[in-house]
Amino acid sequence: MSTAHGQGRSSVSAQLMAQREADLAIINSVQSALAARLELDDICAIVGDKIRAIFDAQVVSIALLDSEQQQFNVPYYIERDVREAPHTIAIYGFRKHVLSTRQALLFNEKLDQHSIAYGNPVLRGENAKSAAFIPMISGDEVTGVVTLQHLDLEFAFSEADVALLKTITNILSAATENARLFAETQKLLQLTAARASDLEVIGRIGREFTACLDMQAVFHSLALNVHQLLKTNTFFVLLMNSNTQKLDMVFGMENGATLAPFSLALDDPLAMSSRCAHTRLEVVRHMRPGEPRYLAGSCPNLSNLYSPLIVGERLLGVMSVQTMEANAYSEREQSIFRTLCSYLTIALDNAAALEAQHEAEAQRAATLEQANATLEQLGAIGREITGNLEQAAVLSSLDRHVSALLDTHSYRIYRLRSGGSKLALVLGVDNGQRLPRNDELIDIDPAAALCIAEQQEVLDAQAGTSAIYAPLMAGELVLGVMSIHTPRAHAYGERDVAIFRTLCAYGAIALANSDTLATLRKAQAMIIQQEKMASLGQLVANVAHEINTPIGAIKASGHNIAEALQQTLANLPRLFQLLDLPAQQLFIDMLQHTRATGELLNTREERALTRDVTSVLETAGIEDARRKAALLVELRAHAHASHYLLLLAHPHSDFVLDTAASMASIVSSASNINTAVERVAKIVFALKTYSRVDSSGELREIDLGQSLDTVLTIYQNQTKQGIEVVRNYQAIGMLRCLPDELSQVWTNLIYNAIQAMQNQGTLSIDIGRVGNEAVVSIRDTGCGIPPEIRDRIFDAFFTTKPAGEGSGLGLDIVRKIVDKHHGRITVESEPGHGTMFAVHLPMQ
Repeated sequence: MSTAHGQGRSSVSAQLMAQREADLAIINSVQSALAARLELDDICAIVGDKIRAIFDAQVVSIALLDSEQQQFNVPYYIERDVREAPHTIAIYGFRKHVLSTRQALLFNEKLDQHSIAYGNPVLRGENAKSAAFIPMISGDEVTGVVTLQHLDLEFAFSEADVALLKTITNILSAATENARLFAETQKLLQLTAARASDLEVIGRIGREFTACLDMQAVFHSLALNVHQLLKTNTFFVLLMNSNTQKLDMVFGMENGATLAPFSLALDDPLAMSSRCAHTRLEVVRHMRPGEPRYLAGSCPNLSNLYSPLIVGERLLGVMSVQTMEANAYSEREQSIFRTLCSYLTIALDNAAALEAQHEAEAQRAATLEQANATLEQLGAIGREITGNLEQAAVLSSLDRHVSALLDTHSYRIYRLRSGGSKLALVLGVDNGQRLPRNDELIDIDPAAALCIAEQQEVLDAQAGTSAIYAPLMAGELVLGVMSIHTPRAHAYGERDVAIFRTLCAYGAIALANSDTLATLRKAQAMIIQQEKMASLGQLVANVAHEINTPIGAIKASGHNIAEALQQTLANLPRLFQLLDLPAQQLFIDMLQHTRATGELLNTREERALTRDVTSVLETAGIEDARRKAALLVELRAHAHASHYLLLLAHPHSDFVLDTAASMASIVSSASNINTAVERVAKIVFALKTYSRVDSSGELREIDLGQSLDTVLTIYQNQTKQGIEVVRNYQAIGMLRCLPDELSQVWTNLIYNAIQAMQNQGTLSIDIGRVGNEAVVSIRDTGCGIPPEIRDRIFDAFFTTKPAGEGSGLGLDIVRKIVDKHHGRITVESEPGHGTMFAVHLPMQ
């Protein structure tokens, strides 16, 4: 019975192991298919097709949560081999339950009843018989739901299927999150480039406008630049007529033609220009087709921007841009338009001041120059801040420029934490002294809360003090809050707010880039760690195989010693009774040959020697000459056969030679054990040297030959099968380096060479010195690298190996380690003849 139970348990274990191996193969195939995929639609299509093939599902859908719109986006939906276009669905029923509980649902029968219970009517396609709903979880949030359905069968999916699907869904969640981060990074980089370009263009426009006092020339130039910077069908400038108290159009263009002049009363209820002038506030109007409105021209414009032209407390007029495209003006366009209005206001004010008084003009010109200098300075500051990808460098740049440009006694930079309910101080300065940073979360004060809610600057004046709060915005996401404070009352004007707004915009972009970079580095570190674990697993397998051989030899030799010793102990008393003293001395002399020789003979050589010794013994009249000749060869006493004729002719020669063979077997087996132990010790020493981790980061002196030999020892099990290793080490002295990281370089290059040769060929390793560089060359006789991909082999994630056999990070890691040592790596390759990698490392 116990045997039967044991066989049953073994069968179950084997089945479980087979199932686990199958699951791992599926997971690896999904991961391999997703390698280096950064497009969301591609990721969903690959995983959806994999799931459909793996689980034989007739319906597969991937629904991604859109938290802002409170709906699911469905980039992948297939039913009975028919793929539907991407669409959206509401949050209800089974998916709503999965979203709230974060738990998977599995239904294998009575699905129509469950649909009613969960409030999940069938809105498209056929009714299913079996279904599974799996949450996509990223961090602490559910980001979507993956659905499998079978339309014809009940009990189509098992709990094991759900468990495997959870793992695949986790992979999908990580891949979609990486795709989202990559897309956001690209968007931020594009936004940074666009803003830098806008600042350069706006700076040029500012210098052009404010240097010109011919207002018609200014208007024409402004119309041209507005058309280039913004989507525009209609553009006009209205100026306040102090006599009529109306807004008169002084310049207008519509689709390249001059707009007919018109005037507006300040209380005109249909005119947005009148409303802008009356309220002295910017007006952004995105209208719907057919909505009643006042038309300045003939174009049915749907997007409209109006900005008052104000100098001090005096209203000069209104400027407007309009386009027939709906929702055309985002915050970026509004910011550009606002800046252009500021330039026009300055130009108008300059012209008016010139007419009034030359002295006032000179003063305003100085102010204008200062404004231009500030804009140019802000442009340079923006490039500096947004050019940093490390948060510490970003904060340091903000610290320096805030103090230089604005009246600040103290300022703070906070990051939102705990889902936006708390703030964490990342930079604080009081009277020029930095505050110590801590991880304590604080409540959001009213001014900061208003700033976050309104997503715009807040001026705060209390008890004779002044403060500005501004949100740190990355697109529509609030990253945190920045504030400046001074003990002076009414210290901050519009210019200060504009400068502070610009600095905050630069800081937000840089911090968002820093966050994205940190996330990407974390993901890359995880992939690199997986690569290292895979390499470690291979090395462990090699070492285990390499150690098994000498251990087997030790075990066999120990068994031989035990048997031979038993026979020898039984034979010795009788042996010394049969042999007189001269014969005993000959017996001892014969055994000495076994101990003295280190000669190793193959079977062919042993047969040839046996024939020669047999001829000698037959000539001497020795009986059974061939068997005795074979024993002499085994004892390695064949060269002195004539010296032992007395023993060979002894009446009990068979007994004497058998006893000698047993004793020789003890000596030979002991020698084998010593050789095997030395082999194991060498392997263990190499493994300890290879696996030693030095986290100090300090340079140490090493012998390059020993470093390479350590790695070759680890791979000896593979090289000894069919690879000839040729070493050409020149004496170049000790090299200062990071030994552990260089071992990783040799490991990757040698392993790649072995794979390229498919364990057959010649591996040549050379160490030399050229000038002040140590040069290590690793050459193989493998398949070589095609010229068209040679420039890409050091790129991260690029690999020519089959799916599942490489991550494409090996040579990327090698290049980074060599760069870290201020060295360089070159490659020469000829397809069909092999490849040589040369690592050049500075000796000092």
